[in-house]
Amino acid sequence: MESQILSANQSKQIEGIVLRYGLFYGPTNPGTIKMVEMVRKRRLPMIRGDRGLLPFIHIDDVVGATMAALDRGIPGSVYDIVDDEALSFSNAVRIMAEYIGAPTPRSIPAWLFRLISPYRARVLSTRLPLSNAKARAELMWRPTYPSMREGFVRTFSRAA
Repeated sequence: MESQILSANQSKQIEGIVLRYGLFYGPTNPGTIKMVEMVRKRRLPMIRGDRGLLPFIHIDDVVGATMAALDRGIPGSVYDIVDDEALSFSNAVRIMAEYIGAPTPRSIPAWLFRLISPYRARVLSTRLPLSNAKARAELMWRPTYPSMREGFVRTFSRAA
């Protein structure tokens, strides 16, 4: 779809901008609410040796970046709308547990996770450290929550 938008922009059929969002989290996000429930019940483990890096973005920052792109985006541009810091899934689970006051999540070896859920293991071990530098410079946008750590304080106090 990105290439279609960029091609249509290049041929002057539309003015198109591509926004690549990180993984959404926030107090009203259904995925966040489900993860909080799972962490509370110790059903969302950390993965030993987790070296994945996933880009996250608070839902409030998604709205701010989208508005900035509508106002100041350059047609034909691609912007990564992500926090300043990518995290592993295991670190995200650990931080979540800490902020909602849940017990320390269980830890399972990576080989067991790959055996139980190969697709999910592959997705969560992805290293995708995107940069929001272009969005900061061209859209004059800055995430309110530069990292998931900061976003969790407010997010999970409301979602918990």
